[in-house]
Amino acid sequence: MGGSPSVVALRSVLEAKDGAHRRDGQEAMVRAVEEAMAGQAHLLVEAGTGTGKSLAYLIPAIVGGHRVVISTATKNLQNQLADGELPFLAEHLDQPPTWAVIKGRGSYACMAKLAERFGEDLSGEGLLFADDDRDSMVAIKDWALSGATGDRDDLPEPVEDEVWRSVSVSGMECPGRSRCPQGSVCFAEAAFDQAADADVIVTNHHLYGLDVTSGGNILPEHDVVVFDEAHRLEDAMSNAFGVDLSAGRLYSLANNANRLIDPKKKANDPIGALRDAAGELGKLVEGLDGTRLRPGDGDLGTALRNGRRAADAVGKALIKPDLDTDPDVGPLARVKNQVGHLLGDIDLAFDLPDGYVAWAEPYRGVIRVAPIEVGINLAAGLLTSKPTIMTSATMTMGGRFDSLADRLGFLRDPLEDDPMASEVEDPISRTYQGLVVEGSFDHKQAGLLYIAAHLPDPRAEVYADDADREAEVLIDAAGGRALVLTTSYAAMRRFAEHLRVAKPYKVLMQGEVSKRQLLAEFSEDETSVLVATMGFWEGIDVPGPSLSLVVLDKIPFTRPNDPLNQARREAVEARGLSAFDMVDLPRAAMLMAQGAGRLIRGETDRGVVAVLDQRLVAKRYGLRIIRTMPDFVRTTERRRAIQFLEDLVGTAEAGVNQTV
Repeated sequence: MGGSPSVVALRSVLEAKDGAHRRDGQEAMVRAVEEAMAGQAHLLVEAGTGTGKSLAYLIPAIVGGHRVVISTATKNLQNQLADGELPFLAEHLDQPPTWAVIKGRGSYACMAKLAERFGEDLSGEGLLFADDDRDSMVAIKDWALSGATGDRDDLPEPVEDEVWRSVSVSGMECPGRSRCPQGSVCFAEAAFDQAADADVIVTNHHLYGLDVTSGGNILPEHDVVVFDEAHRLEDAMSNAFGVDLSAGRLYSLANNANRLIDPKKKANDPIGALRDAAGELGKLVEGLDGTRLRPGDGDLGTALRNGRRAADAVGKALIKPDLDTDPDVGPLARVKNQVGHLLGDIDLAFDLPDGYVAWAEPYRGVIRVAPIEVGINLAAGLLTSKPTIMTSATMTMGGRFDSLADRLGFLRDPLEDDPMASEVEDPISRTYQGLVVEGSFDHKQAGLLYIAAHLPDPRAEVYADDADREAEVLIDAAGGRALVLTTSYAAMRRFAEHLRVAKPYKVLMQGEVSKRQLLAEFSEDETSVLVATMGFWEGIDVPGPSLSLVVLDKIPFTRPNDPLNQARREAVEARGLSAFDMVDLPRAAMLMAQGAGRLIRGETDRGVVAVLDQRLVAKRYGLRIIRTMPDFVRTTERRRAIQFLEDLVGTAEAGVNQTV
């Protein structure tokens, strides 16, 4: 056992876990995590599906007495940890851990806002909301009084986003416990209080990014952080380190401030001016094309200046409280916070710092400002001060972590100069150890990777029709039971329309109903087909016969004019490196691995991953992508894929497992 207390603990708890068994890869990960935590070192672990990586990082943290934050990309994994793994460990470990889940403030109902609508003790009938929302609002109020957590995810019945926004606050509004009349009964503060005493704190990548930018002022003190689903960390951190500017933010400020304007200053109509500025900004953003821009230039700059001027005027026109009243309490404090954040964000966009890029997202109605590279922020705010464990099923290119590690701020070589080391006392080196752990599934026995090499290049005009027919033939052989993943909404709609005309199977399409409902229908109707785009390439877990075929239409390269990736390419090229090798290829390969990983989710799963992109074998980089994907048997022969699917349908109906 190599003298590892964590491995001893792992083996002990596995004896109590139904269906669990020892895995060499899991034990190797446990040892590596244990050593990294004890040695104040960084560790990157690529752990294949079925490794049991959650236990492999939780047990060393708990056994070693480390206070740990677990950061995830999805609520599903947060729930799995908080409702599954941690209660199990609390029951079966000699040192039972305590734990808490922390989300952003906007995830919790705001008791102050509820009190403003229903009275201080929430006993009133309710004010200041539309009749259409009354039932939902009353249901939230009753739920808040019932001893609930205040977490939106725990609501008995879901509510519309607009209703929830009216009873919650963002971090940009909340004045904090000491400046809120309802601070003593605040749901968010209660969650943070619970976390302050917990051994394990479960949160999300975005909130951890906000903690980094705040200098560690959001999350409780902790010894080590584990980023699970680390392949999504770069984009999550870019989002957390950046800002959005939109007409919606201006309208929100106008609505919140409307009742708080000094009567003596209403003649100037600061609220009307702010709403006019919001309308002007909204129209301009809708007409932009989504490419990079300088927010302070041209008509957009004029609109943002008008918005800033109007927001500043609103801030100056707010009522002055009585002398014996703290001016930073309640709704007034929230609006002042809102004004301050808005002015600061507009100023950031006007004076765009080096290393930042801005662009429009017209479909969201926002101007986005974000750092080009997040590694600088992570190096300064995290990697030089706290041991960091990162893990995911997909992190390497050709078994090497170099590309991802470089983008996230790590150093490859201990002798490499680390300019961040002087910024903290007793700094931790930014070098890292890497470990690749094979998953527990035997992909060569479980499935086939079929590459449709005979199809035209995906950039050719004739590709679409040929790809539609190829998918149709494969789905027919599988008897439905297929997940079709596309790289664009246009392709998604095209595949769905074609299949609905050509085949009798029920065809589900992303966007027609909620994601949860789509997955439920897909799982329950064994012969159904689900067609979806990028949001479904990862995080989808449908074990069993409902998913026997995954179709990937193209290698998911980012479009050349994507503003953030365009800026990342330029930054890499400025260092004399290949943008394709460092930016484009790793992202595409990781998504391909994630997409292909949807197929085998359980020990008895079998099936085919079909890639309708001949570049996977026609281009030299194709093999590099293939090596990141699950290690299926590979073929370019359609008849072999069809035969395998047809045999699979037959053996499944007979209750017999098939192998390649």
